[in-house]
Amino acid sequence: MGIAIPLIGIVVTVAVSRSGSDGDSKAPSANTAPAPERQNTPPGNGTSGSAASPSGQTGQTGQSPAGTPGPTSRPAKVLFGPGTVTATASSRYVDLDTSPPLVTPSGKAADLVFGFLFGKPDLVTEGSSPTLAPLPDGSPDPTAADCAEAVRKRGSYLGGELALGSRFCAVTDEGRTAYFKLTSVPASETPVRMEVTVWDLAG
Repeated sequence: MGIAIPLIGIVVTVAVSRSGSDGDSKAPSANTAPAPERQNTPPGNGTSGSAASPSGQTGQTGQSPAGTPGPTSRPAKVLFGPGTVTATASSRYVDLDTSPPLVTPSGKAADLVFGFLFGKPDLVTEGSSPTLAPLPDGSPDPTAADCAEAVRKRGSYLGGELALGSRFCAVTDEGRTAYFKLTSVPASETPVRMEVTVWDLAG
């Protein structure tokens, strides 16, 4: 019996020691970093090899505001022409606000007046309004905007010396713009023929 008691004590000591060792091996080490938490990625926002655009669409490039084409300006609507208008000594007042322009013996609504009193016809505006602008030789045919600008900058009531090919811009008393070119040689008592284009009012 004296030998059995010490043996039991040794067995118990060995068992307790082994149990402690097993528990220590399963406990986390103080120097071991915890595993990172798994983040839930919202559907559709995962990386698929292409960068997401600011609008949230992946792989697509939106058109920048600077690249957006602006509104295009429309050409002015033509009221008449190009067409031939003829003024004579008996019908020398030209109203450009009608289609076709109206040539009459009197000039209440006229825009242009041809005079046949001297050797050559002359040209003035009705009421001496500064709404006539001669165009320089060799310049391209003007647009409605070009004519409006020409009259604004150098409008006069005098047409100056007339010759074959003389060209003019005009603004009518109703605000329309017009362009005309003499197609006949101005001479005393000879009808004055001109090729006329009249642009309508905007809107």
